[in-house]
Amino acid sequence: MKQKIHYFNINSSYVKIIFSVMLTFILCSIGLTAALFSIYSQYVKEINPAKEIIFGVNTGILCSMLVIIIIPIALFASKKMANPLVEMNKVAVAMSKGDFSVRAKDHYQGEIGQLAETLNQLATELSATINSLTIEKNLLNQILNSMSDGLLELDISQKVNLINKPFYEMFGIETYFDLKEEIRELIEKIAIMVINSHKTEVETCTLGNKSILLSGSPILSEQNDIVGTVLLFRDITESERLEQTRRDYVANVSHELRSPLTAVKGLIIPLKEGMVKDEVKRNHFYDVIYSEIERLNRLVNDLFELSRLQSWNKSFDMQTVNIQNILYDQQDKFLLLAKGKNIKLIVNENGDPILVKGNIDRISQVLTIFIDNAIKFSKENSTITLSACIRDNKALVSIHNTGSFIHQEDLPYIFDRFYKADKAHKEQGAGLGLSIAKEVITRMNGKVIAKSDGLNETIFIFKLDKV
Repeated sequence: MKQKIHYFNINSSYVKIIFSVMLTFILCSIGLTAALFSIYSQYVKEINPAKEIIFGVNTGILCSMLVIIIIPIALFASKKMANPLVEMNKVAVAMSKGDFSVRAKDHYQGEIGQLAETLNQLATELSATINSLTIEKNLLNQILNSMSDGLLELDISQKVNLINKPFYEMFGIETYFDLKEEIRELIEKIAIMVINSHKTEVETCTLGNKSILLSGSPILSEQNDIVGTVLLFRDITESERLEQTRRDYVANVSHELRSPLTAVKGLIIPLKEGMVKDEVKRNHFYDVIYSEIERLNRLVNDLFELSRLQSWNKSFDMQTVNIQNILYDQQDKFLLLAKGKNIKLIVNENGDPILVKGNIDRISQVLTIFIDNAIKFSKENSTITLSACIRDNKALVSIHNTGSFIHQEDLPYIFDRFYKADKAHKEQGAGLGLSIAKEVITRMNGKVIAKSDGLNETIFIFKLDKV
């Protein structure tokens, strides 16, 4: 229920003071008037100068006494009423300057006391409101600065009102005016398009090797009038690269599957139609068909192995492994194949055993992939060196060959699926071996690195935890 407000309170001390002063003034006025009237009635017919002087002196004395009495009372009453008002004025001034901790004395009675209480309540509510707004502002700034997208807000006159931190980081600038002229022109162009079309507009811009998607949307008032635009900047470089990788992956899988299938189809048709009469040639066709089917089988197995490694959450069976022994086993395994190409395959001697934490079968699989590639792509009379050592509490295993190289621009991508430095895909293999090797090493908490001088040397290194 709404409380009734009493605008005039007779119990107020200040009202009582004023009422008393006014009553005293009225009584004095009545008494003075009666005295003057009595004197005037008595002497009005007998006026003489001496009596006029006496009358004037008496009147002056009475008036002076009245003034002497009334003035101090009026001053006292004014001071009593002015002091709390001055105090509340100071409180109001402090509040206008943002200091809401000040409070007025509320021990006064009547309307002044009510005004002081109201002022104090106003200060309390304003303090709570300002504090709430400050928290919301800080939260909004935190949200905007934690976004991965850059954000820019412009008013209707293209004045920048808000920029978040990712925007500066994305463009590598400190102020908005550090932006390149063409980028600022594009931003203004999008903002104008949004204002004219009343809908979201999207553009793509390039900054060095980055691709940035720019999306602008209108900011509407309560009356649905456009009061500005907000623009979001998203770095789509990685997503575009992934999309291109996906397209390349599909194209490469199609190519690798199509090649053996086309070869098999081309050999089966003449066999089916009886066009090959010679038994030796027929057997050769069968051998080629078998070879292509084996190639297709290896490709499917590699794809399955790679997918299984990337999606399998179960860890390998890890144990203590002597890397030096595995290197000697790999040397024995590939020695004849290396000699067939006049390639030296050697293992650097190491007096102490190199013990690592890993899976012996998986480490052998990785070494098989690296050594097989080294022999496959190395020239004759080159050397492949297998070695292992301990460095920075890690075991480093390296496969170094002097008969092949990798271009520097290809090094960052050689572990991608189906990646081949030869874009015509004339090289042997499907380009999955290095991807499998990287996944295996990663699953054993290791890291693999490829280096090349771009001339005649290539080295693959993988690191595993030392026991």
